[in-house]
Amino acid sequence: MFRRKEGWFLCLLMAAWTAPLAAQAPGSLSGRVTDPQNAAVPGAVVVLYAREGAARFVAVADAQGNYRFERLAAGEYLVEAQASGFAPAAAASVRIERGRAASLDIRLTLGGARELVVVTAAGAPQPTDEVSKAVTVVAARELEERDELALAEALRTVPGLRVQQQGGPGAFANIKTRGLRNEDTAVLVDGLRFREVGAPQGDASGFLADLILTDVDRLEVLRGTGSSLYGSNAIGGVINIVTGEGGGPVRGSVLAEGGSLGLFRGRARVAGSAGRDRLSYSAGLARLDVTSGVDGDDAARNTSGQGRVGLRISPGTTLSGRLYGAKTFVALNTSPQAIGALPATGIVRAVPLALSELRRYESGTPISQLAAGSATFIPSADNPDASRDGHFFSGALLFDGRPSESLHYGITYQGLDTFRSFVDGPAGVSFQPAGRTRTDTSGRIDTVNARLGLRVARAQSIDAGYEFESENYRNFAFPVSPTPNSSVDVTERSNAVFVQDQVRLLESRLFVSASFRAQFFALRRPKFDPAAASPYAAGAFAAPPDAYTGDGSIAYYFRRSGTKLRGHAGNGYRAPSLYERFGTSFGSFGYSTYGDPRLRPDRSIAFDAGVDQQLAGGRLRLQEVIIFDFSGAIDPRTDPFGRFGGYRNSGGGLARGLELAVSAAPRRDLDVAVSYTYTNADQRRPVVAGVLRSFVIPDQQLSLLVTQRFGRRLFVNFDLAVSSRYLAPVF
Repeated sequence: MFRRKEGWFLCLLMAAWTAPLAAQAPGSLSGRVTDPQNAAVPGAVVVLYAREGAARFVAVADAQGNYRFERLAAGEYLVEAQASGFAPAAAASVRIERGRAASLDIRLTLGGARELVVVTAAGAPQPTDEVSKAVTVVAARELEERDELALAEALRTVPGLRVQQQGGPGAFANIKTRGLRNEDTAVLVDGLRFREVGAPQGDASGFLADLILTDVDRLEVLRGTGSSLYGSNAIGGVINIVTGEGGGPVRGSVLAEGGSLGLFRGRARVAGSAGRDRLSYSAGLARLDVTSGVDGDDAARNTSGQGRVGLRISPGTTLSGRLYGAKTFVALNTSPQAIGALPATGIVRAVPLALSELRRYESGTPISQLAAGSATFIPSADNPDASRDGHFFSGALLFDGRPSESLHYGITYQGLDTFRSFVDGPAGVSFQPAGRTRTDTSGRIDTVNARLGLRVARAQSIDAGYEFESENYRNFAFPVSPTPNSSVDVTERSNAVFVQDQVRLLESRLFVSASFRAQFFALRRPKFDPAAASPYAAGAFAAPPDAYTGDGSIAYYFRRSGTKLRGHAGNGYRAPSLYERFGTSFGSFGYSTYGDPRLRPDRSIAFDAGVDQQLAGGRLRLQEVIIFDFSGAIDPRTDPFGRFGGYRNSGGGLARGLELAVSAAPRRDLDVAVSYTYTNADQRRPVVAGVLRSFVIPDQQLSLLVTQRFGRRLFVNFDLAVSSRYLAPVF
């Protein structure tokens, strides 16, 4: 935490950098949004991105289709526009001069490829033509047309992603990118990491099912390593949730819907501005209720809220705050279990127990008396007194300034609190406790990021920065009496420096980007209660090794043919989570140890090459990726903690594949998108004897999206996602 004098110095520094901007004569941008017949498109949302920095402004076209941005700092901007019933306009570049008014008219088409500004690929706004990495954008318009409920549901059709949800709404969900593990995909909210310190792998998997779409402007998915930009957990890819910005006249919406499984969903949104757009705001509140669920006893509840307020201190200086929180509850089932005479090793075909027999099993019939037939596993059985409560809260402050056209800076703080509580009792089948038990897991992450950007030439910009992060993990267990309660408390801090260089050459046909990140860790001594029997009491443990990650990408765009060739390569790093290093449980027999403080980090090398082709309103993407991961192993006989199971370094794996995507508008009122993903993911050392294939990764996936519009207000949507067979463990 900054000392008081350091805080005053920082405030004075900001004021000194802001003062010259206040004296500059601001510019403006205005124009008219029209349809193919040159008629006005009232209500069109126009977004203005500063190419240098993180500033983003929103205007809404009036009844005559006119829009206007005032008090703009001089510099280069990107403009995009969207409206219900139209394809988004391709991002246009515009330059604002000091004290001058610029104009740009925008014509929307009824169909065609969706060309949007992308932020996640480079950590700064880029038009699609300049993006040199594999990125998919799911815009607010598409989310509305498909009536998507939650993040995981909205990403099912993205090529290269494997989305799995183990039940109905609220049930555990995970996302795998390009054949890698759940923890290898980083989740961001407005470019800031969202993860749960208390999760076994320190990722966002525990809350993925709770991220319902409340006030989301778009989802951006980067496929390929992103560790040099976004740190740990970005080995395979990045999912960035971009929230609403606000701005323009006051507007709002209300949604209420219900359906099967006893589902009700409600959502309210509001956005607008005040003080001639000096103050912008956007907020949303959503509620999801599931009273019965898949088996009639899978209740789920979710109350989520998002809010953002932005203040334009001067034409080139903005201060914004963002809040995002949710409170959730979901009833849990037991884990699936094997049944029948199965071979000791090898692959067994999955045949579920008949539903009628499952109901008998849930009512107390022993497994030996079930008519199992050819069944090889029992699906998740109802557990009437097992549940999970949780909540998270993320608050962020973002200060962005541009003292001159060639210099910009940003300072960001985010505080993230997460909490999950698991409750179980004696009711239910399989192994149940003798009484009520509860396990609470809480985490806290504080992150400060300072970034300085310099445009050294018209087509080259360099960004460098520093990041400090402190994470704390706490676990509290309340078992059946007389076993005493227990707790774990671990804190780790890190310091990182990073730099990125982006160049546009050959009249903006060649794009080159390179980035580097170095991160250094410091571990505080863990605290265990009861301390006397702690397996880690006598040890002195080092922090994870320093992380050095690099990333490079290149793209060349042929304007005449609409073809873009691109390549991306880099290495990834994932520090072992605090649970993986110090995870324990405590019972009547003392401590059970899962973690290993000696764990080494996960490392990877990845590259992909692709072609983007624009033809007759459609887009074809060809991509291939190969990923390497090197690690180690563990021998229980020599393990200093006496473990026979738990977390260990493995031999790593190899994933390679092909991603194809086609989007087209056969008619101006019809959009069709098809994607195909082939993934070959193997382990270097078998996790199960004789089996090298990675779990829960199908070789092939296919998705289809069709949206038919009837006018500007009525839509009919069809989406399909299918996959080939895959391997899954049943414990």
